[in-house]
Amino acid sequence: MNVKQRIGIWGDSILKGVVFDEVKGTYRILAKGCVQMVEQAFGIKILNRTRFGSTVDKGYQQLNKAVESGLDCDIILLEYGGNDCDFDWGAVSANPTADHQPRTPMPLFLETLQQMVKTLRDHSIEPALMSLPPIDGYRYLDYLVSKGADRKQLLSFLGSAQQIYQYHEWYSISVTHLAERLKCLYIPVREAFLARGRCNELICLDGIHPNEKGHQLLQEVFTSYQIKNHLLEPI
Repeated sequence: MNVKQRIGIWGDSILKGVVFDEVKGTYRILAKGCVQMVEQAFGIKILNRTRFGSTVDKGYQQLNKAVESGLDCDIILLEYGGNDCDFDWGAVSANPTADHQPRTPMPLFLETLQQMVKTLRDHSIEPALMSLPPIDGYRYLDYLVSKGADRKQLLSFLGSAQQIYQYHEWYSISVTHLAERLKCLYIPVREAFLARGRCNELICLDGIHPNEKGHQLLQEVFTSYQIKNHLLEPI
């Protein structure tokens, strides 16, 4: 495949290749995550500006600086939502009856992501969006408790650990709808994970990061599309 487009990624730890090391109980970056595998498959170098913990507002600030500095890309993939839909779990654990909101409330999330799309188009860069790989709310709850949060307090706020998954799904679906409305290039990542089945086998023990098998599937999703003439077309 001959891919001539210059491709960049703005996002969070998912496409940075961060995984949870179950032995050490800490995070590390895969030596060969999905982005590196895509680079190898396409024979290209991808500008990877993903950051651990990044939300869409931080990404927008970084994107604006890059554009002002003369960002040289044809296509930019925007990968946000996973941290945006998250909560300040320490505050929730301390007072579950308070009015807690996601780190980036949905209206601001969609408005900011739409502005990022507009900024890219204003600079003749094609924006691409992707749905989010699914998470495991039960594992994530266990992870939060292992870090000191009170399980009963969190469940008092959530009602069920499944609610964590549902918040995440809400943001992912919203990205999908936004891509359709703005006619953006779109990568159906979540759809591929759900179609594969046994998603727990593709997710780290923390419940939120794809593991090495998950990154292999991510690579399959991306390389199943040919980047040609600024379109993502099935091979």
